[in-house]
Amino acid sequence: MATKKNTSGHPSSASNGSESNPQDLLNPIFALLLRAGYGEQELMELCSKLIRNAKASKKGPAVFRIGDDYITADLVRRWLRDPKYINSQGKPRELAVTGLCSLQSLIHDCGSRAAVSSVAALLIKFGTIKRLDNGALRLVRRSLNFTIPDGLPFEPNFRFLVDAVRSSTRGLGQNVVGPRLYWHCADSKQIPKKDEELFLRFSEERSLSFMHEINDWLDQHAITGAEQERLQSPRVGVGLFAICGNASSEKKVAKKARRQ
Repeated sequence: MATKKNTSGHPSSASNGSESNPQDLLNPIFALLLRAGYGEQELMELCSKLIRNAKASKKGPAVFRIGDDYITADLVRRWLRDPKYINSQGKPRELAVTGLCSLQSLIHDCGSRAAVSSVAALLIKFGTIKRLDNGALRLVRRSLNFTIPDGLPFEPNFRFLVDAVRSSTRGLGQNVVGPRLYWHCADSKQIPKKDEELFLRFSEERSLSFMHEINDWLDQHAITGAEQERLQSPRVGVGLFAICGNASSEKKVAKKARRQ
């Protein structure tokens, strides 16, 4: 299968060996729908329709690839907490790109193989770091943010979708048996539309505080180096997302048609 270059400089592929495998996302979804009573032919026809609609749609941000070996939140967490990267005032050091104590060494300490030039470019694009006049890099956000106005990075958003589907389907369509995951939901249909932005700001601030607590726990229980390779430690964590609006736009369209 042909591979193509992405913005991180790493090859990407849709083969089964790729970390971003569409089957990881679609298997649990189809297993859930089939067990809920939807017919196979009905789902196949629906898939064809949705693919046609998606190809015809021009709305939304452009999607770009950054590679499966993209840097994770570990980098920001280590930059904030590792004494090696903290200055005498207890704040994150301004780092050179390469060197003994640099962004390159930070990437290596996080166990990533990503190229430092690609990571620096992405973190600047995401607004996580800022390049100073002297060439040093300053951490300007306490969390890794994959949301930018002009684009949607594929790999982190794909992984979030896979995580959400696995949590909500409890192992349907998966060959590997693991611990039972969970998901919680707090929502309401009694909040006026004018307060949507107020809720989003409030919930994001509170969720970031919660994520810092999760990061503290992960740091306290983390294993590194040879021990990590020997024990083959799994990926664990928590993902949060906001809810705003109806689950489907079909209802709005139907209501509008009836009014006409």
